[in-house]
Amino acid sequence: MKRHALPLIFSVIASLLPITAHCDFFTDVSHAYLPGEVKPLMVGEVETPIIEVEAQTPLPLGVAIILTEAFPSSLTLAQGDSLASILAEKGWNVVISPFNLPVNAVKQQSPPEESTDTVSSDPETASMSAFNIHPRSNQLTQYLSFESATSAMNLQLNALDNYLQNSSGYRMVIAQGMLATTYLSVVEQQPQLHPDTFVAISPFWPEASTNTLVIDNIARSTFPILDLSLSGFNDWANSTTQKRKVSAKNALKIHYRQIIIPKNLLAFSIKEFQNSPYIQMVANSTIGWTRHLGW
Repeated sequence: MKRHALPLIFSVIASLLPITAHCDFFTDVSHAYLPGEVKPLMVGEVETPIIEVEAQTPLPLGVAIILTEAFPSSLTLAQGDSLASILAEKGWNVVISPFNLPVNAVKQQSPPEESTDTVSSDPETASMSAFNIHPRSNQLTQYLSFESATSAMNLQLNALDNYLQNSSGYRMVIAQGMLATTYLSVVEQQPQLHPDTFVAISPFWPEASTNTLVIDNIARSTFPILDLSLSGFNDWANSTTQKRKVSAKNALKIHYRQIIIPKNLLAFSIKEFQNSPYIQMVANSTIGWTRHLGW
């Protein structure tokens, strides 16, 4: 097989992956639970899974929405389950909403003419083999579109809002990483989706101009925000940690609190029935924050 034909084959395979993942998303999530535990939520014309955990108190405080995602930079489904169980004990009805982050297909280019040369000096061939990735750029930027992510998040949040329109009490949303940044951008443009409070865990986006949006979005927000920062999480999130705090202070944002979570708490628990120290810290900080708000 010709050497320069390999990138084309990989690009075709990669272009099929988002379609396959999108079609199997509901099925894959359903397989992680017992039959009947996963409910369908219509987001546009697509069935999206949600998992509901009822409050374990007679008078629920409201609804906590936990946005999860398969990327390790976001809350995973297992972490969402652990967090939901703790919040349910404290009086929250919890809705775990897995989000299928849109992934761009690899840019397809026409293959160069076959040649017997072992090394091609054609610049187009060289750029194709490198997929036009800048040496110092983050590879996630090549496969993630912030515009596509915000559009998909907008649809999902509106679907959740319609689903929960008859729910009483407070509305709290929890998201981490790229989902937290995407969420902040969506609600900035849609006041009707504003929560009663938002818990942002190390928000970031692997692209410089988009990553700085989170600073202004937090400062301009009109709802209370708990800003949980994971120490040593990644350079993108760490680069805005202090700036988020200063910007919120300068904007005279009263209901804002930033808490640094030590990186050693990211370790997993030895015993499966124990919550990880990280999830326990997130839960304790969230519960303390809601009590500070008087809930």
